[in-house]
Amino acid sequence: MNFQKYFLLQTAILLFLLPVSVFPADLSLFAGGEIDTRGQGFSYLGVDITQKFTQNLSLAGRITPNYLTYRYRDGNHLIRAKSLGIYTVVGLKYSLNQTTLGIFGGAEYRNTDLNPDVRTAEVRGSTWAGLIQGEFDTWFASRTNINLSASFSGTDSFFYERGRIKRQISNFEFKKPNTINLGIEQFYGRNPDFRMAGGGLLLEVYHIPKKLSLALKGGYKHDSTFGSGGYGGLELFVSF
Repeated sequence: MNFQKYFLLQTAILLFLLPVSVFPADLSLFAGGEIDTRGQGFSYLGVDITQKFTQNLSLAGRITPNYLTYRYRDGNHLIRAKSLGIYTVVGLKYSLNQTTLGIFGGAEYRNTDLNPDVRTAEVRGSTWAGLIQGEFDTWFASRTNINLSASFSGTDSFFYERGRIKRQISNFEFKKPNTINLGIEQFYGRNPDFRMAGGGLLLEVYHIPKKLSLALKGGYKHDSTFGSGGYGGLELFVSF
């Protein structure tokens, strides 16, 4: 498949087709960054446009520039990688009350620089690949939220999943502008040569009038290259 043409097609769908509906489109911005104690990190800035076609069914598209740094061993050499990328996905969201299920497909472009350079590396220079994402989110009457997400990238066949449970611990009557949520998260990622797993705590402040969420996270991480360590990160979400 020509993923460059697929990328351009999805971008056109996102920009031109989503606003065509009797329902107004929802626009949101999301950003974040994470780094571990071994200097491996990931940061991103993305936009989501969700266009309802019925009360429960929506067409959604996302464009997400991102930056990835990581290290791995190739024989006796420690390889440092810097990878600038962007992905675009389009898919369907089904919503019922406080539950949402989304399935997305798209294309991912990466430009990866290796130091020292490994000319036989599978991920090196400019690469295009397919990308599949899925997510599930629901709120219970007990003010508890469950969020599950998973993705698979054709870039090095990387699979990633994350699960979160958070609970509202303040502002139960919603009389104040800010609500605090406290939760836990777990994650797992792998490709044919690498595996990682971890989990930690999540503290979120949600500003109701601006529909703005700011979350801090951190905890324990283990990977097959460097063993155990810690990680920390910051996430931002705002809906317009």
